[in-house]
Amino acid sequence: MQTKYFRINKKEYCHITDEDIFIISSKEVVRVPPVHELGEGWGIISMLNYILFAFLFVYVAASVTNSGVNFLKMPLNYAALFLLFISLIRIKDGFLTSKTPRIERNKIRSVYFKTPKFSFPRLVIYFEGPEGKVLRRTIPVLYKKEALPVLQEEKLV
Repeated sequence: MQTKYFRINKKEYCHITDEDIFIISSKEVVRVPPVHELGEGWGIISMLNYILFAFLFVYVAASVTNSGVNFLKMPLNYAALFLLFISLIRIKDGFLTSKTPRIERNKIRSVYFKTPKFSFPRLVIYFEGPEGKVLRRTIPVLYKKEALPVLQEEKLV
């Protein structure tokens, strides 16, 4: 199978064919990984986010009940509200992202190559998941100079 590839970290490669984009741990394609249609909603990180959200929600609810109007006079409550908001955002993002190792090119809606100033470049792929839901897969890029020509040649960016 003829593929074009680039490194996403020291041990994994992103391969691009006419039909698929997939991630494996070698330069040579020995097998194509299956498409995981199921979300990663019950992963370990997600479970920790749910537990943190529940704990913070109970703390804030109990604190508001006990303090009433004086709730915002304590600096600890500001931190709890901030962390509650951040954990809610992380839970929401968990439902919209996917860790699937293979994406079919006919399901891709859009592709963006982001190069932030204070972080590593990454490829963000929006694709149609199960039941027509649009999911996002973020693929880190180790070397921008290696990945950008491959992506432009395959007309992804």
